[in-house]
Amino acid sequence: MSRRSRRRALDEPRGRPERPPGRNGGGPLSSLGVQLVLLAGVFAAAVLVAELFGAANLGVAFGVGQIAVALAVVYLILRR
Repeated sequence: MSRRSRRRALDEPRGRPERPPGRNGGGPLSSLGVQLVLLAGVFAAAVLVAELFGAANLGVAFGVGQIAVALAVVYLILRR
């Protein structure tokens, strides 16, 4: 191995490749705060919809809200 090719091999980045230019790695849902607000909104909306559709009591509506939050978390994880 020549000195030049050895130097080139040492200079190459290792591990995770860098993102292509133009992609900042972000997106509209990249911030943790934004994601938490989104999850709180999903929970509130699901509880409200469950109550409007005649949930037996508030516990059932909260259960529906928990399921909606779980689905939203899966969505956020898969978006990554």
